[in-house]
Amino acid sequence: MKSLHLCLTYPKSTHFVLTLSLLLFASCVRQPVVEQTPPSGPPVLTFAVMGDVPYGLTPEEVESEKIILREQISHLNENSAIEFVAHVGDIKKGLPPCEPEVYESVAEILKASNHPLFIIPGDNEWNDCTNPTEAWQFWESNFMRFEENWTHDLDVAHQPERDENFAFIRNGVLFLGINLVGGKVHDWEEWQTRIEDDRRWLEVQFKKHSEEAFAAVIFAHANPGSLLNKEFVYKKQALRPLIEYLDQTTSIDFPKPILFIHGDGHKWIADLPFPNAGNRIARIQVTQGGLEAPLLVELRNDPTNPFYWIRNQ
Repeated sequence: MKSLHLCLTYPKSTHFVLTLSLLLFASCVRQPVVEQTPPSGPPVLTFAVMGDVPYGLTPEEVESEKIILREQISHLNENSAIEFVAHVGDIKKGLPPCEPEVYESVAEILKASNHPLFIIPGDNEWNDCTNPTEAWQFWESNFMRFEENWTHDLDVAHQPERDENFAFIRNGVLFLGINLVGGKVHDWEEWQTRIEDDRRWLEVQFKKHSEEAFAAVIFAHANPGSLLNKEFVYKKQALRPLIEYLDQTTSIDFPKPILFIHGDGHKWIADLPFPNAGNRIARIQVTQGGLEAPLLVELRNDPTNPFYWIRNQ
């Protein structure tokens, strides 16, 4: 992967913008983004990713989004190259109630997939709900170990203390899913414990598979932050231990290319936000599912450029 830097410029005649530029962009923010190079040779593995879908406010919008999701699953079913699908959370918009039918109806749609499908929690269906405890029970009963609805030969492991976190290795690629949400902090102790569990899960799996895997892919929901003047700016400080481990310590535990994929922000991002990892760890924020087809990611056994993604806009 190569990096491309974007420099933001503003009209100097606007006092507000000039002040903002002096405060935040004194030396021009240089945000490294990924510039893909054409792959050579066939992929060793292809998977699909979606997130933030269905995502409607009114009942009519919700039904429209469900139709879109059904169509997307149907189209993915036609692609025999896909080994599995990952949904990176938010199966509803934040405002509508967190009722059992929401979880049940989305689970039913996703089960129509011909490919094993993994799903991780989003904040809208859990901690942003009026009753997070009840909402988590709905999520557990409908989505926990969701991939077990299919017969497949993926040797999936789940973290003993956090069953929603998963890992498996396929064709030399390590895949990891973690419960990393944004939104409301309903319980600081729970957040700190969960994020430490996430960090430990990554550490255990990276060390375990450091020899046999040539690359890794992490699925999460929350956008953890961005790079500003060569420093990582956190959306929530609680996420710091996990991101610091990813950015700094994986150079020892797993010095291989890593692709960090999340939803949450709804707009496409493909960049290199981690200052210490540099080009070794790329980040993708998938576009809101109702606005764009699921992302396809191809993996090639290339130690410097293993990831190639295809957007169907």
